[in-house]
Amino acid sequence: MWRYLLLLLPLALLPLLLRGASPEGGEGGGVRLYGVEFYLFPEEEGVEWRFQAEEMREEGGAFRILGGLKGERYVGGRLDLRLSAPEVVVDPGDNLRAPYAQVEILKGCYRLELSRPGLGEVLIRQEEGFLAPWVRIEAPNLRGEAWNFRSDFGLNRLEAERPSFEFPAGGAFGPCTVEGGEG
Repeated sequence: MWRYLLLLLPLALLPLLLRGASPEGGEGGGVRLYGVEFYLFPEEEGVEWRFQAEEMREEGGAFRILGGLKGERYVGGRLDLRLSAPEVVVDPGDNLRAPYAQVEILKGCYRLELSRPGLGEVLIRQEEGFLAPWVRIEAPNLRGEAWNFRSDFGLNRLEAERPSFEFPAGGAFGPCTVEGGEG
């Protein structure tokens, strides 16, 4: 019994030890972790997000992950997509917000550029998929852009305004360039 208590004591003190000084030199208002690997398990069965970043901060019930951020989404233990962004905020509902993001979807060899600086943020809802003010999509048989983009994670159900896409036959844009992608 005491062995478990001794293991729990350092865990109970961990938040106090991790509180760092704020950039202004005063005491910080939350937890900051550096050189993090962060796992997110949304309610959807078999889905897991894995992130690596330079820093993670707790901010009023949400977590901000930033600096060299790379994320991966696994479904049933299998890599489904990759995400990179300058930062991501994970809200209490496990939804992700980013100023802009790049996504690679393995099935279909899709590369998505979701928003750009100054256009508005990207919302990745765990139960729904991507929402972005603008998107650029590239794949072996598709290239183009659209506004007010909304889609599920597999790009099976898309909604967008002012779409401008090319669909050449036979993958005329070239082979799949997404690492591990399936065309």
